[in-house]
Parts: sequence; structure tokens; C-alpha cells
Amino acid sequence: MSAPRVLLPSTPPEGATSVKLGRDESGHLVRSLRARTGDAVTLLDGRGLIAEGTLADDDPAGATVKLTSRRHVPASRPAVTLAQGMPKGGTMDDLVRTACEAGAVAVIPLVTGRCEVRLDPERAAARRSRWRVQAAEACKQSGNAWIAEVAEPAEFSQWLAALGPAATDELRLTGSLEPDATPVGRIDFTSAARVTWLIGPEGDLTPDELAAARRAGFRPCSLGPTVLRAENAALACLAATFALASR
Repeated sequence: MSAPRVLLPSTPPEGATSVKLGRDESGHLVRSLRARTGDAVTLLDGRGLIAEGTLADDDPAGATVKLTSRRHVPASRPAVTLAQGMPKGGTMDDLVRTACEAGAVAVIPLVTGRCEVRLDPERAAARRSRWRVQAAEACKQSGNAWIAEVAEPAEFSQWLAALGPAATDELRLTGSLEPDATPVGRIDFTSAARVTWLIGPEGDLTPDELAAARRAGFRPCSLGPTVLRAENAALACLAATFALASR
């Protein structure tokens, strides 16, 4: 059984021999995970640090971890951004968590033509805060040393207009059911430093949005012969990217 993982609010300074955890992480570690003095603990800062230690004080209001080792893990290559038309209900919560577990560096929630979700500024801020919590939980669950940035929800046309030209080492791909979509297995990910996947909500992107995405450099890409739910399409895109990039 692996050691429980804790996400730190900041990186411990070089030479630090111990770290005191905040109240929330301490309570979760001691009360929920039942960690006790002497147990192994893994610490993450969400910016590449993985530190190992032992629980020196199992106070649920402020536990202390004695550090035994630390290392820095480079960010995944390629860096994958998921631009996602927001699905309805709580699906976006699950999607953010799954995408972050799978290694996305950023998630951009999009309001597209067929989105049923419409958020005023207050609700958008509340949702983004909740999604950031999901990203943090995904780090701890998966052991991903890098926490994904969750952007503010954006209108599709405004987001697309702000992208600018694609870099020479960037791939832009749309998870697509279009007849001329290239099977994902034929995409060369090996030389890409960045990949941006664009995924539609329920009902997919509109024909006008798909055409606009093509003009912005997005290549339609098939994920298989069946229609996937939004959250499953996002996971398939990320898994395929990392598997094919390592060939």
C-alpha cells in the first residue's frame, strides 16, 4: 500500500527538515486516512516536488512531517491542454478530476453553442474554485507532481480568437466525428512540445464552430468508431497522447 499523499500550499525551502501541515490537510490525513506517528507520508507541492517523510506529530489540527528525501519531477512532455465544452450537471467536476489525474497541464472550460450550462460571473467563479479543488484532489489521488491550472470559463469564439497562430512544435486537435477525421493512431505526437485538444459538450460542437476550429489550426481527429461521452472523450485524448508520444 502506498503512503498517503498530501498537497502542500507552498514549496518547503531547501534544507528544511520538517513541514507543518495546515488544518485541512492534517485533519484529512489523521482523521480520514488514520495516519499515525511514524507512518510514511508523501508530500507534493503541485509544481514538481515529490518529498518523502514520516509523520512526526499526528495532531489533526496541525500535523508535522519529518522529511527524509525530496526530488523534482519534470513536467510531462508534451504539455497537454484540454479545452472542453462544458457538459451539463456535475459531469464537468468528474471531467476536471479525470483530466488532471491523466496528466493535463491545463483545463479550459468553454461555453459553446450547444452548451446547456450558462454561468453568470459569480457562479463561474464558484465553479472554478470547485474545479481547482478537484484538480488538487486529483494530484493527491494519482501522485501527479504537477497540478493542472483550471482557467475561467470562456466563450468559445473569444477563446479561439485569442489563441493566435500555432507554434511549430504545437499540435491542435479536435476530438471529432467528422468523416475526414484522422485516426488518432496516425497522429505524430513524438515531436510535439504542446498539444491542445478541443472537445465538444453533449451534441458536439456546431458545424460553424468546427469550421472555425479548422481555420485556427485544429485538425479533426477520430478517437474510434463509437460516440464517447464528453468525460470519456477527454480521458481518451489524454491517454492516447501520452501513449503515442512515448513511441
